[in-house]
Amino acid sequence: MGAISGFYRFGMDTDAAPDGASIFGKLKVFAFDRAAEWADSSVHLGCGIQYNTPESTREELPRLNSVGTLAITADAIIDNRAELLEQFNLKDGSSDVITDSELIIRAYESWGHACPLHLVGDYAFAIWDIGKEELFVARDAMGSRTLYYTSENGYFAFCTVETPLLSLSGKPGELNEKWITDFLSIDGIQHELECEGTVYRGIYQLPPAHYGIVNMKGLVTKRYWEPLKDIKPIVYGSDKEYVEAFNRCFSEAVACRLRSAGETGIFLSGGMDSGSIASVAAPLLADQGKKLYGFTSVPVSGFSGRPSGTAIYNESREVELIGQAYPNIDITYGSFPGKDCLTDADELLRIFEQPYKIFQNMTWYHSFLKMAAGQKCTVMLNGQTGNSTISYGNFGVQLATLYRQGRIAAAAREIYQFSKLAKAPVRKVLKSAIPVVMPYRLSVWKHRRELRTFDRFENMVIKRSLIQKWGVVQALDRIGANTLISRFPDYEEDRKARTSPLPFAHIGAVETKLSLAHGITIRDPSRDKRVFEFCMAIPPEQFVRNGQDRYLLRRAMKGILPDPIRLNIRTKGQQSADWIYRLAPQWSGVLAEAERALAQGGLDPYVDKDKLKEKLARASRDASENDENLIRSIVITVIFARFLRAFNPTPEVVQ
Repeated sequence: MGAISGFYRFGMDTDAAPDGASIFGKLKVFAFDRAAEWADSSVHLGCGIQYNTPESTREELPRLNSVGTLAITADAIIDNRAELLEQFNLKDGSSDVITDSELIIRAYESWGHACPLHLVGDYAFAIWDIGKEELFVARDAMGSRTLYYTSENGYFAFCTVETPLLSLSGKPGELNEKWITDFLSIDGIQHELECEGTVYRGIYQLPPAHYGIVNMKGLVTKRYWEPLKDIKPIVYGSDKEYVEAFNRCFSEAVACRLRSAGETGIFLSGGMDSGSIASVAAPLLADQGKKLYGFTSVPVSGFSGRPSGTAIYNESREVELIGQAYPNIDITYGSFPGKDCLTDADELLRIFEQPYKIFQNMTWYHSFLKMAAGQKCTVMLNGQTGNSTISYGNFGVQLATLYRQGRIAAAAREIYQFSKLAKAPVRKVLKSAIPVVMPYRLSVWKHRRELRTFDRFENMVIKRSLIQKWGVVQALDRIGANTLISRFPDYEEDRKARTSPLPFAHIGAVETKLSLAHGITIRDPSRDKRVFEFCMAIPPEQFVRNGQDRYLLRRAMKGILPDPIRLNIRTKGQQSADWIYRLAPQWSGVLAEAERALAQGGLDPYVDKDKLKEKLARASRDASENDENLIRSIVITVIFARFLRAFNPTPEVVQ
């Protein structure tokens, strides 16, 4: 994989190559193993390849198909290779390796615009049909790779990243006020409220599961896969059949992601998602005489915070159990003393090309990628989407579902069984269940006094005029963000949220850009399209039963994942719990930086100055004495201010 670019000039006699070469030239800041360009009079395609799979070392992109009618550039790993090789009657031998781009070309030749429906994997690609004078661009169903584009009168341009597309029209790039308003309004780690927009005005993102057709009439996009419509129910005759089918699907998803041109790493926690992936991957790698390199974050020395409730701050004990079960897992524990959430902020701003809110985990996530690349890993596994797929099973969702279906006796049995598992009094569990089954309108009435004074933007410093201008409240209501009262979904409501392309676009952008920057491809077996479809298709009772959450994965991993992890229902890991402790020595400097940003005026178009002043005045110089929301608000402001300065530097910064 790597990065692609393209420029299509239509309706004019001028050459596309200069503008296309300019875009691709800006991609050369990345370390590619191979880089090349292709052009005709109206189209320029570029591709920088980073070797991550054995097949990628044979790729020569961009290129023409065998008969010279199609030109392709691709950033892709295709996972259903065996199926496609059989479909096209091809043999994949050591002397004649079939590349992933060849499979894409064959799919396009066979199915045309419907070809993405037949491709499973992480990809973004473009195909120029010379005879039709038509450009076809597509992004994978789960949005694991990015594709940004811009289009004006006379041209269409695309790229894996955003900044090479700036200033194509000869005018300096501009920021997108709507995107920034959304970013500063969401009280959480989410960056945007819609898939298409970006922080840059006029630059858009092709959403997950979409393709685009570009010709002299312009661009038309279409969603080619809609999970809620396209996924058909799966019904088996026994629980055993569900487990067997899941294991076949999940094992295949893991095995596909072990096609590495080098070593394979994994972000390894003590939880079920990454633990299950590691426990399936390790034996497969052992059969090849290879190791699985695990990277686990632990708190920095000196941190003495005590977990509240059921949280675990240090998961090394659980990770050791996985290491003991699978000796070919080589585990590195990292605490990264001296680093805090802002240490790498400037570098991460360059990588992400936008302000970001996921700063707490970047202390170790970003650092581990560097370490893994240093150990010659070309693939890095994670289980980012596991809670929505392989380890799905929310007791509250199942309880709400049973209650709304009128299955009161079944709901009562679940409560009783849960109390036995948790060793908690039934009365206590029942009390906790009441808000879950309570009608939302009744909850609103119950909290009517608090709602009168509730400010859903209390933790944010966004200007109120922008909130109104861009209709932020309505958008937040659609995704249930910044609320006082939780709306507990039933299974179908939760299924709709789990199939939303918005979180996939967010994760895909983060992982694509980090992968590209470090030359190591981040891959998630729990986000495999086949795994996703299976988990969305089976009955909800397969995920929660007899008071047991994550019921499917607990059964499927019997004898595979160590039982203290597989059967754990009481505790949950909380990574980066030490982030405020790490930041404390630099906290006074952070406050001073926020005060300077406020005084310099760069924040004025977006930030409520009086509110930010009030937050800074209220903040204690001792970080540990501040509310976490206050610290997060100030850190986000500092990161945003740094982004603005980098985008439009002052003379002092330039010097």
